[in-house]
Amino acid sequence: MTTSAGTSSYRIAVDCMGGDKGPAEVVFAAAMALEDIGPEDVLILVGQEELLRPLLRKAKIADNPRIQIQHASDVVEMDDKPMQALKSKKDASMLRALEMVKSGEANAMVSTGNTKVLVGAGTLKLRPMPGADRPALAAIMPNQTGHFILMDVGANPESTPEHLVHNAVLGSIYAQAALGIDRPRVGLLTVGTEEGKGGERINRTHALLKKLGNRINYVGPVEGFNMFEGDVDVVITDGFTGNVLLKSLEGMFYMLMGLVKEKAGYNPMYLAGGLMLYPILSKLKHHLKPERNGGAPLLGLSALVMKAHGSSSRHAIRGAIRLGREALKHNIGNKMRTSLSEANALLLDAAYGEQGH
Repeated sequence: MTTSAGTSSYRIAVDCMGGDKGPAEVVFAAAMALEDIGPEDVLILVGQEELLRPLLRKAKIADNPRIQIQHASDVVEMDDKPMQALKSKKDASMLRALEMVKSGEANAMVSTGNTKVLVGAGTLKLRPMPGADRPALAAIMPNQTGHFILMDVGANPESTPEHLVHNAVLGSIYAQAALGIDRPRVGLLTVGTEEGKGGERINRTHALLKKLGNRINYVGPVEGFNMFEGDVDVVITDGFTGNVLLKSLEGMFYMLMGLVKEKAGYNPMYLAGGLMLYPILSKLKHHLKPERNGGAPLLGLSALVMKAHGSSSRHAIRGAIRLGREALKHNIGNKMRTSLSEANALLLDAAYGEQGH
């Protein structure tokens, strides 16, 4: 929609009930996010109104015209199955927020809830955008020079070469909006950069990506260390590998921080060294766990859905709201539809060429 001043304004539905930390964390995240979004934008907090009202007063946003409440009586739990939730929890906050996006009452939604239900319900209610078979989650990750996009990080454990090509197109456009890079370098995660390594699916994907020509800036296969040296801006993989990688890195980070704290408590010399290293460790923590980029969009749906981790803090949820607003501002949906159409036409030509041989 457009305001009287001619600038775009957006309505973002925020599922307040699905996260591990409860609705209070989401409400305070929304209060902070008001500083990040446009002055005409509205955040619609979706959840049980009797719980949300006092939290709004506590966060001092009860009378803010940019905050609205949409009552939803039920909650999608973390152990719910997609079809079970769709049938028996029609008034759950997550599903109510998706319905608002579907009907046009909201331009996008943000949720910290059950990933499987969000992916399944989002796909059924909003449908994949033309040219995309299924959605994928795109996470912003740190490297030595800044950040890169990793996708898929959990929406689809198994992917065909065509799905991976779609992810490359979607991820490239998202990187333009989220990272501010005009021609993002796209790499395909594999076990070696030599031609022929990585198995049939990887080799097929590599061949198809090369056929896209200048539609994306494909730099070829990359290995794990390439991601963190800053050699690529978008890394493409399947949801199983991406999710394992993401959670392994989180686990390693917490292990390293725990070891530093443990050693510092054993010996005064270690403690002195730890105090000297504290500024460096704090900067490292901020870089490795950048809560400003706390959301992963479900790319490939007909409307924007942002997923934040179930245990997200208010700062991470604030980051997810900011990223969602940034994606809306850059109109990534229309750009993705156009690019997918062009990419699929090239893939079809390549398929006909192979059949002709």
